[in-house]
Amino acid sequence: MISLKKYLKDFKAAFLEEFSSVKLAITLFIFLAITTLIGTVLPEEPMVGQAELIKKYGLQKYHLLKDLGLTDVFHSWWYLALLTTLGLNLIVASFRRVFPKCYLAFAWPVDLKEEGIKKLPINCELELNESFNLKAVEQKLKNKNFRTKTENGKLLAVKGGWHRLGASVTHIGILTLLFGTAITTLTGFNGMAQVSENEGFYLADLGQNTNQVKSVEPENWLAPISKMPVWFGRVPPYLVKVNKTWRVDYESGQPKQWYSDLSVFDKKKTEVTRKTIHVNEPLEFMGLDIYQSNWGKFALLSFNNEPATVPLENFHGEEVIFLPISDDVGLKLKIVQPKSDVLELYSISRINEKQKYLGSIKKNNKLQLGPINIGYAGTQTLTGLQFKSNPGGILIYPGLFLIVSGVFIAFGSRKQIWAAINTTSNKIIMGGNSDRAKGKFFEEFENIISELSLKR
Repeated sequence: MISLKKYLKDFKAAFLEEFSSVKLAITLFIFLAITTLIGTVLPEEPMVGQAELIKKYGLQKYHLLKDLGLTDVFHSWWYLALLTTLGLNLIVASFRRVFPKCYLAFAWPVDLKEEGIKKLPINCELELNESFNLKAVEQKLKNKNFRTKTENGKLLAVKGGWHRLGASVTHIGILTLLFGTAITTLTGFNGMAQVSENEGFYLADLGQNTNQVKSVEPENWLAPISKMPVWFGRVPPYLVKVNKTWRVDYESGQPKQWYSDLSVFDKKKTEVTRKTIHVNEPLEFMGLDIYQSNWGKFALLSFNNEPATVPLENFHGEEVIFLPISDDVGLKLKIVQPKSDVLELYSISRINEKQKYLGSIKKNNKLQLGPINIGYAGTQTLTGLQFKSNPGGILIYPGLFLIVSGVFIAFGSRKQIWAAINTTSNKIIMGGNSDRAKGKFFEEFENIISELSLKR
């Protein structure tokens, strides 16, 4: 039993020592910065959709990236583990190394004897008389906004010191951001839905399925949310309906802006809010934000029975899709006009752009192409809507305010003055020091001495 207690005690000491380490914090911040950069550069599946990633990387690379958690970095288990470790490090370091030093902002200077005062960077001796004594010095320092204390013929004075709280305020700000991040991580979500006019979607937790699926209501979909592996949130029971969607073009024919007229309904199918959104102008309701992401004509495909809605490109007057298969070869899918009821498949070389006809798929049919079974269900004009819930976002601005405030507070200084009466020589020995801005303090000290000398 004694050995177990000793083991637990040693383990606790080692844990606290390791997790309060500045080196660990720096290492974690570097890894977090790298992974955040990777997550920012790589498209997020919940934000762009599975089809866009398949189109960008090809089916095999897509599955590899998905297995590594690189299609949704910010919701991967290893990113959660990194955030958790950093959170523990910041909490332990704050309570073990930073917060305990707050008392220094309010502590009195260490009591110095006469010899110690004379060794200070700046000091002097003043003659005592009936009108000039320790009380006169104390009053002068009070007038200069010093806090003073007299005891046993000695005077202690201090001004400033609030900068000692700078690190604590900054750490409180960091912990506030961390708390907000934890709330969003454990209860927030995001995702994407692609629907046509007069259709709608419910937000749904579909587990590992990242594709939207039809609900029991034929005109509505279930849009999957993307969340952390450990999640305690709640899926809002709203139905988001697309009343109308359209595109405004420039005179050249290039798209200028996409619009979607959206309505949000509650469980009783009562409309609770309605708004026409466009890029950078989202619908915000009860913590749920819906953004206009894209708009266009999409091909309704499936790869090995996994449905995918892939945007079409206009290439030399043809509506096509290019999918990478390897570094040298790609797959070209062309919609046959005018009814868009046939999909033609070509292999295309990236070196010389030569293409080879592979076959065609009629609408609502499939074609086996090597290991991949490709299905075609026609085309449809869809509006792409991104949605997210960020419940911890409300703490971002207070956290940043505290961090910036802590930085500004840290620029201050602590000025300290000691004074003692030498009864033998009938003099007051004064000296002072400052932990920062010493030149400015020396000037202030000399001015105080000059004013005291004039009073004598």
